[in-house]
Amino acid sequence: MALSQVAAGAVSGRRNAEALLVLLSAGFLALAWRALEAAGFDFPTGSGRILTQFLFVAGLGHLALRVVTPRAAAVPYAAALMLTAVGLTFVTRLSPPSAQAQANWTVVGVALMAGAALASRRYELLRRWKYTAAVVAVLLLVATGFLGETRGGARLWVDVAGQTIQTTEIIKLFVIVFLAGYLADEGAVLSLPRMTFGGRTYSALPYLVPLLLTLVAAIAALALLKDLGTIAILLLLTVAVLYVATGRMWFVAGGLVLLACTGVFGYLAFDHAHTRIDVWLSPYEQADGAGYQTVQSIYAIQAGGVTGEGLGLGEPDVVPAAQTDYIYTAIAEELGLAGAIGVAMLYLVLLVAGLQVALEAPNAYGRLLASAIALLIGIQAAVIIAGNLRMIPTTGVTLPFVSYGGSSLVVNFLLVGMLLGISEASARVRR
Repeated sequence: MALSQVAAGAVSGRRNAEALLVLLSAGFLALAWRALEAAGFDFPTGSGRILTQFLFVAGLGHLALRVVTPRAAAVPYAAALMLTAVGLTFVTRLSPPSAQAQANWTVVGVALMAGAALASRRYELLRRWKYTAAVVAVLLLVATGFLGETRGGARLWVDVAGQTIQTTEIIKLFVIVFLAGYLADEGAVLSLPRMTFGGRTYSALPYLVPLLLTLVAAIAALALLKDLGTIAILLLLTVAVLYVATGRMWFVAGGLVLLACTGVFGYLAFDHAHTRIDVWLSPYEQADGAGYQTVQSIYAIQAGGVTGEGLGLGEPDVVPAAQTDYIYTAIAEELGLAGAIGVAMLYLVLLVAGLQVALEAPNAYGRLLASAIALLIGIQAAVIIAGNLRMIPTTGVTLPFVSYGGSSLVVNFLLVGMLLGISEASARVRR
C-alpha cells in the first residue's frame, strides 16, 4: 500500500465525517445497552463482549477504509453501521442466544466489506463476467433445490461446514453484476422504441431477450424453491434498473404486470403463499391460527404509539419470529413511531448516498452498478417494512443489516463495500 494513500486517508475530509457518524452508531449501542439494563433485561452471558466487539470492529472498519478508500463517500458505511447497531440491539432483546452469532457475523461482514471496497476500485473488470454471473446465479439456485432444506414453506438454506447459508442472498450479488453489465452494453439501444439502420426500421425489443431469459430462468428456479419474496425483489430491482438505464416507463409497466402475474401464480400454486395472502386480507378470521403472527404485530405497533413503550419494556417477543420477519414491528413497539420512522429514514439516507455514488461514476457501468446496489437495499427494506405494516403480504425477506441472519448481513456489507470501491474509483478519476 502506497504511503501517499495512507497519508490521504489520514487527512480525508470524507473519512473524518465518517468517523463522527461511526461514533453515533457506537453511542446508540452503548445507550441501548444502558436502557436495557435499566429495564431489568436479562442479558445473555458475555453480553459485554458483544458490545466491545461491535465497538472494536466499527473502528477497525473505519480505519481500513481510511487506507483502501480514503476519498470514498462517507455515508454508506456509517448508515450501514447504524442500522447494524439497531439490529444488534433488537436481536439481543428478542433472541439473546443469537446475539453473539450476530456480532460475529458483523465482524465477518465488515472485514469482507473492506476487501470488497479494495477490489471494487477496479469494478470495470466485473463487466466482462456479466453472463458468467447470470449462469452462476441460476446454477446456485438449482443446486439449492437439490441440496437445500425447507423452512417456512421455502427451500432456501444449505449447510456448509456446519453453517446454514441462505443462497438466495448470495445470488443477488451475481444478479447485480449481470444487470449492470448487460444494461451498460444495451441500455442505449433499449432506450429507443425503434432503430433505423440501412433505411429500414427495427424494434429494440430483441435486445431484451438475454435479460428476459435470465430473469425467467431465475424466477422458475425460485418458484421451485417456493421463494416468492426473492422473486418480487428481483423483479422490482430489474424494473428499477431498466428504468435507470433507459428512462422508458413501458418497462416499468411491463415489470409490474409480470409481478402481479407471479403473485397470482404463487397464490394458486403454493399453500404457504395462499395462506400469507389470506392472512393479509383477513388476519382476524384466523387470529388463533395462521393469522396469530399478523394480529400480534398489529397490536404491538398500536401499543408503541408515537414514542414507544421503551427499550426492554414492551412485549415484542410475543410476535413469532420477531427477530427475523417482524423485527420492524418490535422497533415500532419499543421505540414508537419516532423510532420506526428513524430506521426508515436511515434506509432512505443509504439509498440517496448510493445514488449519489452512481451520479459521480465516470461511466455507464459504474452508474448502473452503484444504482443497482442502492436500489436493491432500498427495495428489500421497503418490502419487509410494508409487510410488517400490513401494506402488502409478508414475504419472509430479511430487513437489511437489522434482522437476524448471517447470510443477509454479510452480503449487504459486501454491497456497501462495492459502493465504496466505486466511489473511490470515481474520486480518483476526478482528481
